[in-house]
Amino acid sequence: MYEPQSNMESLERCVKSLEKNEKNVRDEARKALLNICNNVLKSPNNDEARELRLNDEVVVKKLLPAIGAFECLFDVGYVEDGDRIFLPGNASLSRLQSLSKLLSTVSESKSPTKDTQQISTEQKDFFSRISKYFHDVLHYENPVLRRKARSVIPIKRLEIATMIKMRELQKLYKVNSAINATSSTQFDSELIAKDLLLVEFLHWFKYEFFKWVDRPNCSKCSTECVLESVVPSTNRHCSRIELYRCEKCNIIVEFPRYWHPEPLLTLRRGRCGEWANVFTLMCCSLGYDARFIASETDHIWTEIWSTSNKKWIHLDPCENVIDKPLMYEKGWKKKLTYIIAYSKDEVQDVTWRYTQDQEAVMKRRKTCTEQSLMQYLRLLTEQRQNSPSYTHARREYVIKRSLLELVDMVYIPHLQNKNSDETYEGRTSGSLAWRVARGEIIQANIEKSYIWDVSKYGQMFELRYNIVKDIYHVVQNDGKILEQKSEWQEGVNTTDGGIFRKVENDWKMVYLARSPQTQHGYIKWTFKIANSELYLETCSLKAKSEIFHGASVSWKIEAIFSDDKMIVIPISNCNSFYTEQVRNAVKLDIIATLSGGQGELAWQHAQLFRQSLENIEETSMIINIQLKNRT
Repeated sequence: MYEPQSNMESLERCVKSLEKNEKNVRDEARKALLNICNNVLKSPNNDEARELRLNDEVVVKKLLPAIGAFECLFDVGYVEDGDRIFLPGNASLSRLQSLSKLLSTVSESKSPTKDTQQISTEQKDFFSRISKYFHDVLHYENPVLRRKARSVIPIKRLEIATMIKMRELQKLYKVNSAINATSSTQFDSELIAKDLLLVEFLHWFKYEFFKWVDRPNCSKCSTECVLESVVPSTNRHCSRIELYRCEKCNIIVEFPRYWHPEPLLTLRRGRCGEWANVFTLMCCSLGYDARFIASETDHIWTEIWSTSNKKWIHLDPCENVIDKPLMYEKGWKKKLTYIIAYSKDEVQDVTWRYTQDQEAVMKRRKTCTEQSLMQYLRLLTEQRQNSPSYTHARREYVIKRSLLELVDMVYIPHLQNKNSDETYEGRTSGSLAWRVARGEIIQANIEKSYIWDVSKYGQMFELRYNIVKDIYHVVQNDGKILEQKSEWQEGVNTTDGGIFRKVENDWKMVYLARSPQTQHGYIKWTFKIANSELYLETCSLKAKSEIFHGASVSWKIEAIFSDDKMIVIPISNCNSFYTEQVRNAVKLDIIATLSGGQGELAWQHAQLFRQSLENIEETSMIINIQLKNRT
């Protein structure tokens, strides 16, 4: 809380700081401050005149964007109380009169000559958003709100899961047991455990705690509603209310959009803004240095400072993704412009962590000059760090941390394509139609060209795929895992029709489907016998699938022999298929084709490997290939 000083010099300094703003921002702030002073002086006993809500239009559009505006109010005696600031009844009005006189004098002394620093409405709105976000993140520091957030997190359960992962890591590093015995390594292990806890926490948040809402369902018949209109809200924690109409019942369903995280801890639903808001609060409640990340290309997420890695880590709670900052540019195909990070300490432009094409991004950044943005962010940060409650030790720590961050984001042209081999998928949160409309999902075909060498495991090869875990295992007869490969596309040779993994969190189901507007989709797995001492004897298949409304999931095997002869073997029943027709083949292609269905959702009517998310250990597909020695 800001404690006002009692001398005229400090008030003059606050008024003078308004000059740091560009003309439009400065003039609007002066007018707003004068109106506030006059309203109180005219009606000193009116409590409403003494109060300012932080989501009021005059605050958001005129005071928050202006450097020095709030300092003027705090200096005359205003105090902060949650979502408002107010002038206590026992505060002296003399300083308010002095502020009014100073503002009037400065305004009258300005000549009416043309100012070359006129700024656009777009820049003004942009700076207003920056100021509001920077103020709103202070809610995460509220100890009462932190306790409330922490109370709904199953911390013990997450810690146990983290300990299990830590033991697995320690087994991997058993060879280095002598080094691991040192106190330094023990300390590092504690830091790594803190990072691993985030993995468990993020998964819990997405799949158990928060729910994505594109459009709410009808409270009467549960049908998804259509947007009717958007109206302002009288609730000070809510920015607006979206009104949806049920086309069956013709009733209106309200979907309030809360900017304050407290009600969301109970409601547990929303879109990316609500997700990141609550998730960032919870990270803070768990003791992490966390910050709220807002992209001007309409997405919001979180970053935490990793002490073990000495860098900010990207976390997207909507996607259950950690440390994949290029996901938006490379996976979602976003045309990035400005990405701003907000914490209790500072506000930073972090766009360069999220792009490998700085030149293209720079061409799109036309809202303001780079210099004006840099100056504005620096002024906001200095204002926060120069407040009386901000300690010198914290400032020194943040400065060192910021230097590490700047080094991490340095643009090096010849390293622009680093991590180019890493795969990035399109967006998974929200309905598919919504994601396609926003251009945030990849519908391209996958050509991994992966070929499984079945002969390197001996006379029996068994491949198991689990769609819930999205993982392949090559196993022995006794179930021992010989090889593991994560993500379904990493084990395929080719796909067509934009095949993607669809997760239905509401129905708790997961499956592979083709993209909308495609008539067919197929996946091909390829197997070869590289060892000339072995030959192929038999092949069997067990796989799950579901079809609706006349759709089809069909399977076939293409067996290729050493003389280039090929035979096609239809699979009539994928639940239990066995054949000896593949004998002596040197290569097998196993192909699943998805087709048919009705209407706009035809793509969804053929579902490969459909399975409940709760059946974690259940196998979705088993391919068994028996080999024999050549004699």
